[in-house]
Amino acid sequence: MTKRVTEGSLLERDKELAALGEAVNAARSGDGSLVVVQGPPGAGKTRLLAAAGDRGQAAGLRVLAGRGRELEREIALGVALELLSPPVTAADPGERARLASGPAAPVARLFPGVLPEAGSPANPSTDTMLRGMCWLAANLTGWDRTGVPARPMLVTVDDAQWADEASLRFLAMLADRVATLPVALVVAVRDGDGGSDVSALRRLTAHPPNRLLAPAPLTAGAVDRLVTRVFPSAEAELAAAVAHASGGNPFFVGELLRSLQADGRTPAAGTIASMVPGTVLRSVLARLARLPAEAGRLAASAAILGDGTPLRRAAVHAELDLPSAERAADTLAGAHLLQPGNPLAFVHPLIAAAVHADLPAFARARAHRRAADLLVEDGESVEKVAGHLLATQPEGDPGVARVLREAADRALRRGDPAAAARLLRRAVLDAPPTQWLGELLVELARAQMTAGDMTAHASITEALALLGEAPLQVRAEAMTLLAWIRHGRGDFSGAAAAHDAALDLFQPGDPMWQDILADYLMIATFHPPLRRHGAGLLAPVLQEVRLGRPPSRPGLLAHVTLQLALAGDPAPEICRMASGALAGDPLVGSVGHGALMGVVVHALVIAGELVAAEKAADAALSAARQRGDVLAYGYAGFHRALSRYHQGALTAALADLEAARVPYDEGWTAAGGWIGFLLALVHLEQGDYAAAEEALHMGSHRSSEGMDAALVLDCRARLALLRGEPATALDTARAAGRRLDEVYEIDHPGVLPWRATAALAAHHLGDHRNAQELAAQGLERARAVGVPQGVGAALRVAGRVARPRPDITLLSEAVATLRQTPAALEHARALVDLGTALWRAGRARECGQPLRQGLALADRMHARLLAERARAELRAAGLRPRRTAVAGIDALTPAERRVALLALHGHSNNQIAQALFVTTKTVETHLARAYRKLAISNRRQLHEAFGPPK
Repeated sequence: MTKRVTEGSLLERDKELAALGEAVNAARSGDGSLVVVQGPPGAGKTRLLAAAGDRGQAAGLRVLAGRGRELEREIALGVALELLSPPVTAADPGERARLASGPAAPVARLFPGVLPEAGSPANPSTDTMLRGMCWLAANLTGWDRTGVPARPMLVTVDDAQWADEASLRFLAMLADRVATLPVALVVAVRDGDGGSDVSALRRLTAHPPNRLLAPAPLTAGAVDRLVTRVFPSAEAELAAAVAHASGGNPFFVGELLRSLQADGRTPAAGTIASMVPGTVLRSVLARLARLPAEAGRLAASAAILGDGTPLRRAAVHAELDLPSAERAADTLAGAHLLQPGNPLAFVHPLIAAAVHADLPAFARARAHRRAADLLVEDGESVEKVAGHLLATQPEGDPGVARVLREAADRALRRGDPAAAARLLRRAVLDAPPTQWLGELLVELARAQMTAGDMTAHASITEALALLGEAPLQVRAEAMTLLAWIRHGRGDFSGAAAAHDAALDLFQPGDPMWQDILADYLMIATFHPPLRRHGAGLLAPVLQEVRLGRPPSRPGLLAHVTLQLALAGDPAPEICRMASGALAGDPLVGSVGHGALMGVVVHALVIAGELVAAEKAADAALSAARQRGDVLAYGYAGFHRALSRYHQGALTAALADLEAARVPYDEGWTAAGGWIGFLLALVHLEQGDYAAAEEALHMGSHRSSEGMDAALVLDCRARLALLRGEPATALDTARAAGRRLDEVYEIDHPGVLPWRATAALAAHHLGDHRNAQELAAQGLERARAVGVPQGVGAALRVAGRVARPRPDITLLSEAVATLRQTPAALEHARALVDLGTALWRAGRARECGQPLRQGLALADRMHARLLAERARAELRAAGLRPRRTAVAGIDALTPAERRVALLALHGHSNNQIAQALFVTTKTVETHLARAYRKLAISNRRQLHEAFGPPK
C-alpha cells in the first residue's frame, strides 16, 4: 500500500528557520540585516523564503516579495519594481508625496500617475535612480519620521540569479544601508547559475556583514521519514537507495517518490540505483505525457508564458476554451505539476524548465512569438513582450525590431545597459539594411560601451558604413561615439581622428560643431595623450573670443573660461565667459553630473574671483539638490569648498567637503584625489597632520598622470615641511611642479603654487640661494599672470626667504596687495610673517599690530597652526596675545562633528539624515550632544563655535 506524496513540514531546516526568525525579530526591533540563502536547485530555498514571509506577517512587518524570472531578465528594475510597486500604489496621496520626497524624487518617473513628479529630474542618471530607489525603500519604513512608529519591513527576493542587473545593483545598494534601517533583506540565489550580472550578484551575496544560509542535503534519516510516509512497508534499503540517488535534495526526493509511486506498489531498492536527477525530470515529463492532451498543451503554454500567467491567457495560447483549460489546470495540479489556482505557476522552476526544454526548438520559438502577440493584445509592457521576442527566430520583421528598440531604451534609462545591448543586438537581426539599421547599430554601440563591452567598436564601424546618406547630426553623433569607444580602447590617435571627422561635417562655430568640440574637450583637456590635440582645436576659438566673438554654446564656453584663466586673461573677461556658460543652467547641462560647472568654478578660483566662484557653486548646489543628483551635489560642494578655503572660511569649507564626501563614501571615487587634497589642506591649517595624511589617501587609487596627482604631491610636500622634513618637502614640491608642467604644460600659481612650497623647504634646509631663486621665479610668474592674490602670496614667500634677513618691504607690499582681495587666509599669513620680520629686525613697537591682526584673522578662521605661530611671536616680543575662547570642538566624536558641520553647511535635520542615511532621530541626538559640548543651544551659534563662514 502507498500513500500520496505530500509536502509536509520543512525537514532539517531548524537552523535556517531560526536564523530567518532572528532577522525578522531584529527588524521589528529596528535593526536591519541581510540574509542570503544559497544552494542548488531543489534545496528548499523558496520554501524557506515563504516561511520567512509567514513569520514576517505574523510579526507585523510589511512584507515585500519579488522573484527573478528567466524571461524577464531584460526588464530593467523589474524585480525592484515588483517589490516596491504594491506598497507605493496602496499609499494615500499624502503618503505618496512623502515617499517621493528628497533623494527619492528621481524615482517618481517609474510610477507615472502614482507618485508626484514635481521636482523629479527629466533624465536622472542610473546612479541617481538607484539611490532614489533605496530612499524610496527607506521611506516606506517611516524610519525618519519623528513621533511616528517605524514600519519594519521584510524584503524577500527568490531566484536572484535571474534578476535583472539594475535590480541586483539596487539590492546591493540597499544591502549597503540595511544596517541603518528596520529592514530584513532575505535573498535566495541558486548555486553556480550566473544568469544575471555576475559582479552585481557576487557583490550582493558576498556583502559583509551578512548571514549566509546554505541548506544541507537531507540526511538518510530525513529521507527515510519521507519514504515511509509514502511506502509504509518499505525496507530500510529503499530509503538508502532514494537518499543516494537524490543526493538528499528535497525536490528530487519528492519527485523520485512520485515517479516510483506510479506503479501503485512498493518498489525494490535495486530499481532506484540508475535513477539520477536527469532521469527524475524525464519521469516528470513521462507523468505529464500520461495526462489528457489538453493538460499537456496547457502545461506547454504555461512554461512558455511563465509563472504568474492568467489562466485565460494560457488558454488562448494553448487554443483551449476556458472550461477545458480549467479542467486541464486542475488535472495538472492533481499531478503536482502546477500549483492550484489562478494565475498559473509550476510547483518548482525545475519542472517548468523541463517542460520548456522538451518542446522542439522551432515550435518553442513559434510559441514565444505567439506569446509576444498575446501580451501586446493584453497591453503588457514592451519589456515583457521583448523577453519573448528574444526567444524567437529572426524573420526580418521591423515591428519586432521596434518593440525591442523601445524596450532597450527603457532598459538604458533604468540603468541596465547590458540588457539594452542584448535587446538591440537581437533587434538589428530584424531591421532592414537601411539607414534605420545604422541608427540601431549606433544605439547598440552606445549601450555596449556603457556596459563595458568593447565589441561596441565593431557595431559602430558597421553603423557608419550604413549612415553615408544620413543627416549630418546623426553621422556626427556616430563619429563622436566612435571617438569615445576608441579612447576607451586606448587608441588615442584614432579617437582624435574620429572627432576631427565629426567636426569636419560642420562649419566652425555651428552650434553642433561647438557641442562636438566641447564633448571632445571633456576627454582631451584632462587626458595627457589627447591634451595637445584638444588645445589645437580650441586655439582658433580662443582667438575669436579675444576678438569679441565668443561661442554661443554653454559647454564650449565652460572650456573657454578655463583656458582664459590658465592663460592669465583679465578677470572681468573670465567672469563674462563664466556668466555665459552658467546662464542657462547652474550645472551647465544634465550630462556629467556638473563636471562642466566644476570647470567654470575652478576657472574663477584660478582667476582670483573667489566670491563669484562661491556664488556659482551655491547655485549649482541648489540645482543638484532639486534634481536629486548626488554626484553633482558632491562636485558642487567640493568647488564651493575650494573658493571658501582661499577666503579663509575653513570650517565652512570643511562642511562643504563633508557633503562632497557623501558620493565618495558610496563608491564614486573618481574625485577622491581632488577632495583629499583640499581636505588635507584644511586639516593642515588646523594643525591636524594625521587627518591630513588620511585625507591624502583618498586619491591613492588614481592614475599618477591625473592633474589631481600633482596637487596631492604638493600637499604631501607641505605636510613633510611641517613635520620637519625639508629635504623630502623640496623634492616632492619639485616633482609636483614638474608633473603638472610636463604632462599638462600648466605653470600657474592659481592652480599649483609649488615654487612657494619648494622655496620654504629650501629655506629650512639652509639653502638660501636656492630658496631665493625659487621665490623670485614664483614672483615673476605671479606678476606675469597678474592675479592679485597670487602676486601677494608670492611677495610674502619672497620676503620671508630673503637674506640676510626677511625683506620687510616685500612683506609690507604683500599685506597691502592681499588686503584688497578676498583671500583672507593668505592675508593672515602675510600679516604674521610681516610682524615676525619686524620683531626680528628690532622694530618691536611696530610688530604688534600685524601680529595681532593676523592672530585675530587666524582665530576667526580656526587656522590653529597660524594662530599658534602668531601667539608665539607675540610672546617672544614681550606682548600679550589675545585670549582665544576655549571651545569643545575637539571633544566632538567624528559622527557629532560631521553632523554639526553639515548643519553649519545649511542642511536641515532631514537633509542630514538623507545625506548620511541615518534617522532624523539620530541626527537630533548627535546635534544635541554637540550643542552640549560646545556650550551652545541652536544652529545659529554653530557659526560662533566653529568660526564664521566668511
